[in-house]
Amino acid sequence: MTDAISAPSPAIVGDSLRRARTTIGLTLKQASENIGLAASTISEIENGKRRVTGVELYKFAKLYQRPITFFLEESETSPSFAVLLRAAGTTSLSKQTIVDFHELCRNYRTLLELTKAPEMPNPPDYSASKPTTLEFAEELAEAERSSLGLNGQPIKDIRDLLETKRGVKIFHLPEDPDVFSGAFACDQRLGACFLINSQQPQRRRTFTIAHEYAHCIAHRDQLAHVDVLPAFETKNPRERFANAFAAAFLMPRRTVNEMLSQLVTTQRLLTAEMLLHLAIYFGVSFEAIGWRLVSLRRLSPNNWSDLLNQQVPSLPTARLLGYHVENDSPDMLPRHYKYLAYQAYRTKLISFEKLAELLCRNYYELREEFNQESQEGDA
Repeated sequence: MTDAISAPSPAIVGDSLRRARTTIGLTLKQASENIGLAASTISEIENGKRRVTGVELYKFAKLYQRPITFFLEESETSPSFAVLLRAAGTTSLSKQTIVDFHELCRNYRTLLELTKAPEMPNPPDYSASKPTTLEFAEELAEAERSSLGLNGQPIKDIRDLLETKRGVKIFHLPEDPDVFSGAFACDQRLGACFLINSQQPQRRRTFTIAHEYAHCIAHRDQLAHVDVLPAFETKNPRERFANAFAAAFLMPRRTVNEMLSQLVTTQRLLTAEMLLHLAIYFGVSFEAIGWRLVSLRRLSPNNWSDLLNQQVPSLPTARLLGYHVENDSPDMLPRHYKYLAYQAYRTKLISFEKLAELLCRNYYELREEFNQESQEGDA
C-alpha cells in the first residue's frame, strides 16, 4: 500500500513541481540524483502521469526549498516573479532569495484571504504615459506627496507609509550590499511587492524603497525589475528617472530650499556639517542629500566632490550630530503581515506551528515569548 497523498490532481502537483525545479535551475538529471528517483519517473510526475507519494513530495519540497502547500495549490499565474527570476539569472542576485521573496508574498496574499481582511489599496499606474524626463519625475513626486497628504514634511517611515496608503508589501532579505539594492514585482494576484536588501544601511534602504516605488508607478509595464547597482550616477534613462523621483519624493524642492535659507547666507558656502544636518532631517544618506543639492543647482559638482572626499560621515562631528544613530537591523516582515498572522492564530484559523512558520521564527523561541506574555498578563 502506497502513501500517496491527497492532492487536487496529479497534473496540478506535477506542474508545481516542474515550476519549482526550473525556478532554482535544476535539470531532471540533477533532481534525480538528489531525490533518488529516475529522471524518467520525475518527468512522469511532472507531466501528471504518475501520482507523487507523501515521502517523495517531502523530498521534493526539501530540495526545491518550498513548503509542501506550494505543490498542492492550483497553479497561480505570477508573471512578475518569472521576470525577477530571469533577471536574477543574469545578475549576482541569488535565485533562492527570489524564491523566498515569492513565498512571503504568497503568504501575505493567503493571510489576507484567510482573515477576510479588506483589500489593500493599489499604487497608481503611470506607465501608459511612458514617463522618462527628469522634470516629469519631479512633478510626479510632488503629485504623490500631495496625494499622500505629506505637504512639505520629511517622511519618517516610508515603509509604513507605502504599506498603509498604497498597499505595497515590503520585505527585507539579506544579499550582498555591494551588488543588490532592491527589486519590485507587481501582478494582479499578489499586488505590488518590494524586496529590499537588509544588509544596506537604513538611510540607503529608505532611498531604495522610494526608488522601487518610482519603478512601480512609472514602469509598471515592466512587471518587475532588479536594481543591482546602488550608484546615483547612471546613464540608464529609467534608473535616472527613478533616482530623480526618489530624491524629490524624499527631499522636496521647496522644503530643501527653506532649510537652506536657514543655514546658508550669501557669504557662506555649504559645509559638510550643513549637509549632515539636512541628511538627518530628511532621513537620507550623506550621498543622497549631496546628489539632490547638485541636481537642484544649490551645490556645484566640484564643491560636492570636495565635501565627499572629506569622508565627513566618519568624522566625530557626524556622530555628534547623530548621523550614525540608526537601526541597521530592519524587520524582515511588514507590520500588517505580522498583524494578520497573529489575528489568524488568535481566531484559530492557523496553528501555532503555522504561525511560527509564517513569521519565520523558531517555534520554541516564539512559544517562550508567548508564555512570558501570558505570565505578565496574569501578574
